[in-house]
Amino acid sequence: MGKSVLVFVSHSSEDKEKYIEPIVSDLEECYINIWIDKRKIVPGDNLRKSIFRDGLDKADVALIFFTEKSLKSSWVDREIKHVLREESKKGNNFDLNKIISIFDSQKTYEEISNRYPELTDDLLHLMPYDYSKIQLGQLISAIWSKYLSLQGGDVETQKQLLAKEKEIFQKEKEISSLRTNIDKLKNKTNDITDEFSQLKDSGLLNDFIERQDRLLRHNAVHVDSVPNLANAVTFGLINLESSAAKISDKGKEFFKWLILNEDKNEESES
Repeated sequence: MGKSVLVFVSHSSEDKEKYIEPIVSDLEECYINIWIDKRKIVPGDNLRKSIFRDGLDKADVALIFFTEKSLKSSWVDREIKHVLREESKKGNNFDLNKIISIFDSQKTYEEISNRYPELTDDLLHLMPYDYSKIQLGQLISAIWSKYLSLQGGDVETQKQLLAKEKEIFQKEKEISSLRTNIDKLKNKTNDITDEFSQLKDSGLLNDFIERQDRLLRHNAVHVDSVPNLANAVTFGLINLESSAAKISDKGKEFFKWLILNEDKNEESES
């Protein structure tokens, strides 16, 4: 692989096979030199010496992988505190410490924000289990930016790059949240559409449907004038108030759906 940035990977052993090793493999293909306990520690080695002196202290960058499992790991907690303590001794401020925080979900991010607030002031990256090539590329860029900063390059330029990456990250979080909300709305719409279709096809509301004009025209009608009343109430299309029947919001949506579908059928037939 040749001379390259040396990256220590702090993680929970429970995440190693399905989460950490695929990321490590991808980083190594991009000529990032990885220090990971499974490969570097052999039987008989002093565990603390290997991890802290041979691993963390010699590494250029420490990637801390936060997941539900690693947040419960005492070893990960020790590794974080060790890096922060050693960097503080060297006089490095938090803008230049060698940690990059990785988190697998929004829930994990909120947890590390509360537990280790100093780690969310600097570079951090979302890397879900099904991370994309773009997310991998951003991580590689962050590693090299961090490395160059610590090597005494143009610090101000590097700070600007890091600030820009944090800005991009925030935008991506907003976009991801919007996409999630859109998907929820789509699923909700699909569910309602399926329910309305089943109600129409059931035949239990045929007479009720035929009276839709009168029901929509009047704010309330007498219960005796509403056909299929029991079924309409059961399916949430009608609200009862004493002897009056009022079409519910769901009922209005149902009739709107019926009208739209009738228009579509007429267009397809023509």
